[in-house]
Amino acid sequence: MTQPASPGSPAPGPGVHPLAQPLPWDLIAADYEAEIVPVFSRYAAEALELADLPPGAEVLDVAAGPGTLSLLAARSARRVVAVDFSPRMVERLRQRAAALGVTHIEAQVADGQALPWAAASFDAAFSMFGLIFFPDPDRGFRELVRVLRPGRRAVVSSWRPTSRVPVMREIFLALREALPGLQFGEGREPLSEPDEVRDRMQAAGFKDVLLHETAHAFDYPSIEALWGSMSRALAPLALLREKLGEEVWLEVARTLLTRLGDRCGTGPQRVAMPALLARGAV
Repeated sequence: MTQPASPGSPAPGPGVHPLAQPLPWDLIAADYEAEIVPVFSRYAAEALELADLPPGAEVLDVAAGPGTLSLLAARSARRVVAVDFSPRMVERLRQRAAALGVTHIEAQVADGQALPWAAASFDAAFSMFGLIFFPDPDRGFRELVRVLRPGRRAVVSSWRPTSRVPVMREIFLALREALPGLQFGEGREPLSEPDEVRDRMQAAGFKDVLLHETAHAFDYPSIEALWGSMSRALAPLALLREKLGEEVWLEVARTLLTRLGDRCGTGPQRVAMPALLARGAV
């Protein structure tokens, strides 16, 4: 992605996705690891199955976050290189690897649109819900093609439209109602449609593109628990909280939680998130 910036860096320019900066990911690094990784690891396991790693593989994980896929890949790979533009995410990854005694993961801050490795350096490459936020996703796809060895595969994941997830749709609607004029959850999500993903991967140089749709669920004991988890661990909400300030955010959160309870009920909640896993070979 873009070059690393400090937590005080300015917002991205016009046309650039607001999550294409390290700040929101730095803000949520610890909570993301605790609350998001347990479910995201299921998508990562499916991605590894699709890639069908050769024995002793050298694996690249782009926009690796706290190592959701990297640590799973390390169970069979000879070497895993994990990169992210969020320094705090990279630090979480290093801490998790050290705690597990995993020594063959190389984690570093790097730009996924200009990877610092020679052509044909890896046997497999992945970007799990990361390349979708690149300022220039086509460059990200081309870089994956460039660093893969001939005949090897990459897997990139993206979300299907949020409109298919009722509680997420209600959260975005409630935020827009609470903050009139806020463009939140509007427009088409990046790489959310199969034809777009296939076309971009083929244009970048991938062959034999396979698209696999899957979904895994987050379960919460109540709507309050759901909102608490999401407000801590979702980057868009963390960025909004930072922008509004704590006092305004708490007022908005109280209003939003009431509305969510009215619309979704206050009891147990299951949030199934549909995603695309796209595999291509070089």
